Amino acid sequence: MHVVMLPWLAFGHVLPFTEFAKRVARQGHRVTFLSTPRNTRRLIDIPPGLADLIRVVDVQLPRVEHLPEHAEATIDLPSDDLRPYMRRAYDAAFERVLSRLLQAEEKAGSRPDWVLVDYASYWAPAAAARHGVPCAFLSLFGAAALSFFGSPETLLGLGRHAKTEPAHLTAVPEYVPFPTTVAYRSYEARELFEPGMVPDDSGASGLPFIWAFRAPTDSTSGSLPEGFEERVAGRGVVCRGWVPQVRFLAHASVGRFLTHAGWNSIAEGLAQGVRLVLLPLVFEQGLNARNLVDKKIGVEVARDEHDGSFAADDIAAALRMVMVEDEGEGFRAKVEEVAKVFGDDEVNDQCVREFLLHLSEHSKKNQG
Repeated sequence: MHVVMLPWLAFGHVLPFTEFAKRVARQGHRVTFLSTPRNTRRLIDIPPGLADLIRVVDVQLPRVEHLPEHAEATIDLPSDDLRPYMRRAYDAAFERVLSRLLQAEEKAGSRPDWVLVDYASYWAPAAAARHGVPCAFLSLFGAAALSFFGSPETLLGLGRHAKTEPAHLTAVPEYVPFPTTVAYRSYEARELFEPGMVPDDSGASGLPFIWAFRAPTDSTSGSLPEGFEERVAGRGVVCRGWVPQVRFLAHASVGRFLTHAGWNSIAEGLAQGVRLVLLPLVFEQGLNARNLVDKKIGVEVARDEHDGSFAADDIAAALRMVMVEDEGEGFRAKVEEVAKVFGDDEVNDQCVREFLLHLSEHSKKNQG
C-alpha cells in the first residue's frame, strides 16, 4: 500500500503524523509525506531503515502579505492574528503540490492507494477524487469528541472556516512541558505564575516543575513577573519556546502532567503512566477533560460556572490532589492500568494493522 499524508502546519500535527508514518512504514508500506522544508529539518527524523519507504516532499510556501518570511508552522507566528495568512499559504501550496504529485503518479502508473488528511485540508478530498484516489480524514481528536462533533465532513469544513486561537502561553509543573498551539489568556497566566505554582502563605502547590513558556508578543500582561525565576530557583525551571514533550514525559522523574487536555498530549501522558491535571481551553479539550474525570483518570482544574475563569487556589488544589492526595482517589492505579494499553507498542501496531486492513478492504469493495 502507498499512502500520502498531509498534516496541518503545527508541531502538534506534524509530529503525530510523522510517528504514524513510521509505524505504517515498519509494516512494509510506502508513505509520501508532505511538509515544508523548515518543518522537515526541525521535526521529521526518518530512521535509515525506513528511508526507502518514507518519502518526504518539501512544499515551499508562497509569499503571502503579512506572513513572516520564515514562518512555516504556527509556532513561528509572532501573533495569532497572522494565522489566516498561514492558512492561505498552506491551501495554495499544498493543494497545488498534491494535485501535481497525484497527476505524476497516475501517469507513471503508480497511483497512491490513499490520501490521509488532517482537518485543515478541506480541499484534499476533491483534489484526490479528480485522480481516482480515495481520501480519509486522519483525526487527531479522540473517538468521544468525534462522536460529539459529527462526521468527518463537518470537521474538514472547520478547516475552511476555522477561527484563530488565542496567543501562545503554556505551563506544565513537575518536570513536564508540552508543545501547544493554544494558550491561556493573560489573567489566567497570572494565576499560573503565582501563587498557583509558587509556594506562599496561601497554601499554593509548592511543587517542583518545568514550565514550557511562550509569552504572547502582542501583550506584556502574559510576561513573567519580575524576579519569578529567581524565586523558583532550585525548584522550578522556565523553558522558553517549544520542548520535546514525549522525551520529558518518558523520564523517570516525571510524576504529573498539567495539560490543556488535547488528545495528543493526553495519549502521550497516559502512554508513560503519568497522572494528569487538566486545564482545557478550546476545541474538544473540555470534552476530553470531562471524559477522563468521569473515569477517574485525571483531575480538572475547577472553574467559575458563569464565566469559566479560575483562580490560583484552584490550580494549587488540583495539583495537590494528584500529587499529594493521590492514594485516596486511586489515580495511580487507574493510570497505570490505562498505560498498559496506551503505552503498549504491540497494541498500537495492531491498531495500525487493522486500520490499514480497513483501508485495503474499502478500496477492494469500491473497485469491485
